[in-house]
Amino acid sequence: MTLAAPDPYHRRTMIVSVDTELLRKILAGALPAGARSAELFVESRLTTLVSIDGASGAESVELRWETGAHLRRFSEGRVECFVLDAPTPASLEALALHPEAAGLEWLSGDARLGVGRPGRAGGLEARLPEASPGAAGGAWSAAGIAAALDLARQALGRLSSDAGEGCRATGSAGLQVQVQEVLVLATDRDPVRDTRRFAELRLQVELQRAGRRAESEATLSVPSLEALGDSGRPHETLAAGLAARAARRLDAGSTPRGEMPVVFASPSGGFLLHEVCGHLLEADHVLRGASPFAGARGQAVASPRLTLADDGSIPAMRGSSLFDDEGASARRTPLIMEGTLVGFLSDRMTAFATDGISTGNGRRQSYRDAPMPRMTNLVIDPGSETLDDILGRTPAGLLVTRLGRGRVDPATGRFALAVEEGYAIEGGRAGRPVAGAVLRGVARELLAGIDAVGSDPTADAGAPVCIKDDQAVPFGVLQPTLRVGRMHVAGAEP
Repeated sequence: MTLAAPDPYHRRTMIVSVDTELLRKILAGALPAGARSAELFVESRLTTLVSIDGASGAESVELRWETGAHLRRFSEGRVECFVLDAPTPASLEALALHPEAAGLEWLSGDARLGVGRPGRAGGLEARLPEASPGAAGGAWSAAGIAAALDLARQALGRLSSDAGEGCRATGSAGLQVQVQEVLVLATDRDPVRDTRRFAELRLQVELQRAGRRAESEATLSVPSLEALGDSGRPHETLAAGLAARAARRLDAGSTPRGEMPVVFASPSGGFLLHEVCGHLLEADHVLRGASPFAGARGQAVASPRLTLADDGSIPAMRGSSLFDDEGASARRTPLIMEGTLVGFLSDRMTAFATDGISTGNGRRQSYRDAPMPRMTNLVIDPGSETLDDILGRTPAGLLVTRLGRGRVDPATGRFALAVEEGYAIEGGRAGRPVAGAVLRGVARELLAGIDAVGSDPTADAGAPVCIKDDQAVPFGVLQPTLRVGRMHVAGAEP
């Protein structure tokens, strides 16, 4: 086993303790003429990554730790941004007082600010100790690393044992465990703090049988390492399902092509709807006129069967948190109600599109980035039919159980997404597995074509990631079975 240790600086035990009342006074007192407010985002992020190569048996552990702060000052028509790496309480105070010096060496020292400190009785201290290498337990502890490696080994072993008769399996496993602590201070609202945790297990497998080869991968995201290894043993369930999926791909036939009904089993269609709704309903695209939904608020844009929202407040979902990265509380934001467009996703900078109030969708990849409007969890309200009901009313078509990669043009709404796992619908039932299908279409036609909504909403247990302007953030999906009455199914990769 190899251990990728952090550099000597990261070996230090560092707990950021912030006097929030003092920092807010400094932020307010240091506002230049014409500035109306300031916001300080402070983050500490601790990550453990373990990986196992099934072919060679090589195991590795990588430990990462980063802390930083991002200061924004808002004036009419202007936003100034300043970034500070590895903050200390003293350097945070110096950043708040004189951010133009953020790149100077003195800022990392004990600056003499000349600002009176309130007594402890009047101060409010915010500590970020859990995402520190000095934490007693958690991702960086010896017990945490050992548990992560053991779970990855178990999943990889199950992957090999479930490959099936006559199959030779080669696999790999990777496990990422992360704890992130966030503090947002602003001159115009109360301070907020959040701790965000997750564990992601990623498995890859290659099966060979009778001269045929199939590759597949799957990821499971859960709130903690403990949840991954609970009595339900979800890590082994993931491995067994991946082995079975790869075996089915060995037997998959050619895909049907042309115009046909497409049924998206829960929650397989969530990624597609995230792409065609999530990005296209972000207020920055809407305000620039770079979305086909610009100017369509209050209009029918989808089937009356569709009610769709963004909700970052659902416990344990991948895109959930107590508040966004600007300090706005997570909430449910209706976007489409019974086919009518009623809302957009905004942050502080684009709140003009949402009646001057941020919808709590200001998100950033890390403290180095400025926030922008992004979806948290895509939620589609259920209908009344079961999957079998919907299939039974579909004599022929395509059943999608897992989508792969693809692309969406935000300006036009045109999309192309690969089907990673699907089945031909034959006589109202799921028939033979098919390979190589690609779905092509236009967002508004897709939304208008939804003619059945199931009663079986399921949360996507995977680890979907949304990428925008080179920033990657996690998001969640809660979607019932959906049927689109007519879609174009092609046979070439997008």
